[in-house]
Amino acid sequence: MSNKTSIFCIGLFIFWGCNRTERINREIELQNRFLPEMLSDTLRIDSIHFNQKNNTLEYYYTVFNDSFVLLSNYNETQRKIAIKIKKTPDMAIFRNQRITFEYIYISNKSKSILTKITITEQMYR
Repeated sequence: MSNKTSIFCIGLFIFWGCNRTERINREIELQNRFLPEMLSDTLRIDSIHFNQKNNTLEYYYTVFNDSFVLLSNYNETQRKIAIKIKKTPDMAIFRNQRITFEYIYISNKSKSILTKITITEQMYR
């Protein structure tokens, strides 16, 4: 077995040997290394957090044009996000843990929460 293969196997063993919360927190830590990231002229994803108490993955966004969120169709946006969670392979680690997803949109101007979109397990199963 090559050194690269050994390191990979050890890393995989450590990763899957962890409890559920540790696995989720490690995955989120990896994702947060690439944040914040501008997604468009009006939206930036800032961070992702796991709220273990209520088994919720929280995504925090900054909105640079409040009307972008305020004029959006909440139900349609919620439906599209649920479909994306259901179909995206990278989300499997979270889907398998029956996590609730919460998308929190904060105004860059007022620093207040403009809206929260919640996706429960029943919505993406």
